[in-house]
Amino acid sequence: MKGKFYGIGVGPGDPELLTLKAVRVLANIDVLAVPESKREAGSVAHDIARPYLKAGVEVLTLTFPMIRDAEAKAKIRRDNALRIIEKIDAGLNVAFLTLGDPMLYSTYIYLLDNMKDQGIDIVSIPGIYSFSAISNLLNEPLVKGDESMAVISEFNPEVWEKLQSVQTIVCMKVSAYGGQLFDALQRQSYRKMVMVTNAGKETQTVSYNQEDLKGDIPYFTTVIVSKTE
Repeated sequence: MKGKFYGIGVGPGDPELLTLKAVRVLANIDVLAVPESKREAGSVAHDIARPYLKAGVEVLTLTFPMIRDAEAKAKIRRDNALRIIEKIDAGLNVAFLTLGDPMLYSTYIYLLDNMKDQGIDIVSIPGIYSFSAISNLLNEPLVKGDESMAVISEFNPEVWEKLQSVQTIVCMKVSAYGGQLFDALQRQSYRKMVMVTNAGKETQTVSYNQEDLKGDIPYFTTVIVSKTE
């Protein structure tokens, strides 16, 4: 009998923000699949989940290097999916960890693409987005009433111009385009900005200074800009 495959969102950093379902599943899995890259994102997710893992759980490290070659990336994703499938075919229940939520800018999405048609029972468990945690941390709503919100993960000038009717823009993976975002904010009507690094962790930092966008921005940083003071 085949095992199950779980995709578990562990949230932005605080282990207490995991759902009850995530905690229950983590306590009963046979194999923990941990993604790693040069930025060690996998080890961060592992640290968040660690308090809920049973002793002796097998850890399967999957490397997803940050490369631009599309064919090479696709092969790596297929190979990693096959490593998970081997465990599932052996009757083991496997959980793959992802920061935030499995369905938002997650490596898990690419594993799904390679596993959906393999006759595997797949269960995706939601996690808390970094920007949701940030808005609650600061007691600041993201949107209200008939306002709208957008989420971006890169800076595209044409897309940015189309978003000017949006009340709030969440900027993820901002370490790659902080300078461009700073320049855009000087020209637009977004009056309020907050930049949070390592949300929910002991190393968390919060900045309201747009000038900080021009500096060296850590990878786990989210920026929220709003037209409301």
